[in-house]
Amino acid sequence: MQLSRRTFLTGFTAAAAVPGLFADPQPRLDPNLTVLLSDIHVNGLDGGDKYPRGKLARVINDILAMAPLPAHAILFGDIAWLHGRREDYLASAPEFKRLSDAGIKITWGMGNHDRRSTFLEVHPDCAQATKIPGRLVTVTEAGPIDFIMLDGLQGTDDRGLTDMGPGNGKLCKDQQDWLLAELPKWKKPVFVCSHFPVGELSVGNQKLARFLHACPAVAGYLHGHDHRWYKNLPIESWSSPHVLRTLCLPSTGYWGDIGYVTLRVAGDRAVAALHEYEYYFPKPKEELKQLREEDEQLWKAICDENRLATCTFHLPRP
Repeated sequence: MQLSRRTFLTGFTAAAAVPGLFADPQPRLDPNLTVLLSDIHVNGLDGGDKYPRGKLARVINDILAMAPLPAHAILFGDIAWLHGRREDYLASAPEFKRLSDAGIKITWGMGNHDRRSTFLEVHPDCAQATKIPGRLVTVTEAGPIDFIMLDGLQGTDDRGLTDMGPGNGKLCKDQQDWLLAELPKWKKPVFVCSHFPVGELSVGNQKLARFLHACPAVAGYLHGHDHRWYKNLPIESWSSPHVLRTLCLPSTGYWGDIGYVTLRVAGDRAVAALHEYEYYFPKPKEELKQLREEDEQLWKAICDENRLATCTFHLPRP
């Protein structure tokens, strides 16, 4: 029997009104899933080191193959190769655009190899989100948790193009004052983030780690800079059972542990999982003139040890 157009449309409208009948089997974006990327180090000049760019593309491909997709991507700085050149930011921008085009919200951090003014020329929208003028300090709401990205970059934008600036981090006074005023009264579990390890940073007249210990909502501290997956528990008070868990992230494509991290929230915890492709130093074996067999075996052993590595954060109830 042949259906008339009116009959077909009437039936289709009625079917569409049935809850869930034509709904996707799963959401396209998962608000409880975030990807963490650090130390991108893409070189945008012809003739420069090319391997970080290809390895970044591999990470982006794997993220976009997730189903559902992570709702957020947090970038922990050193987007640029070494000196914060415009060419570097332009070279990596198309890869990150693939994430944003897929609906994934990107939060940017600054590392010691970055240059704010040059970065903002390529990514001007980021200037609108900062809490502190002249710095990139942002708050990202990711479902049941928040992320605070701090800006510890000391290097000034007027430094020479071959000047990498200070390698260690420091928070400006306005940033410290904002943290001191806002973080103790935070209402949701929050991860404090920066490119730099927590031991390099201070707020007021105290170490950042001690301050974070005293803030009820802080779930943990996440950072890059060292290109290695490692966990730490800085002890700031021997009279308190409370500890602060910190996690260092791998590089997406430079030396050290190579890969990315997913952070998934489930109930009262958030579990960070390492997705490591390889380990190498200072370059992949294909680009080294010589490589001892024992070195290559050690690289493989490091990857084997890191396979299925996780770090669990218990979410506080502030």
